[in-house]
Amino acid sequence: MTEQPAHLDNQPLNELEEQLARGEQPDANPVDVILAFLNNEVYVVSSDALEGPDSQVEPLVLANSSGKPVLAVFSHPSRVTEQYLAAAPNVLGTQGAAIIGNLGAELGMVINPGAAFGFEIDPEGVANIRRDFKPTDEPADGAAAQPTGGAVDRPAQDGGPAQDGGPAQDGGPA
Repeated sequence: MTEQPAHLDNQPLNELEEQLARGEQPDANPVDVILAFLNNEVYVVSSDALEGPDSQVEPLVLANSSGKPVLAVFSHPSRVTEQYLAAAPNVLGTQGAAIIGNLGAELGMVINPGAAFGFEIDPEGVANIRRDFKPTDEPADGAAAQPTGGAVDRPAQDGGPAQDGGPAQDGGPA
């Protein structure tokens, strides 16, 4: 993937982008950024159009600088540049929690590729978010339920997100 110029519009367009901008500050709380992503509408692009409520689409997957696959996700429809629309002309909105809940184990995610407000999460980071952040209507010890589109709450206060970057294999301490 080649280096891309930053998006010309550096003004946040919604709550998620405001949190992404704050997330770059030294005193930022990454939990706030994650919650904003999970609880807000985000956009993927696809060559497939939604035909009905049960339609499935294949969203655009890019390769990161290491050649690993990452799902392209956008915080606002205007962040989708022409180069992505040429490959996948349909912009589809969904909850961030639904994206995290449906990503495969080998797929990372890039938010706003090439834009001012964005970041990349590797597959291990996606798994950590899935493990540590639960919808507010799901018990803290809840079995792996699919996100319902409801609000997602802060992680349990048993240490929060893994600080070593690696999930515990047995669900115990890392």
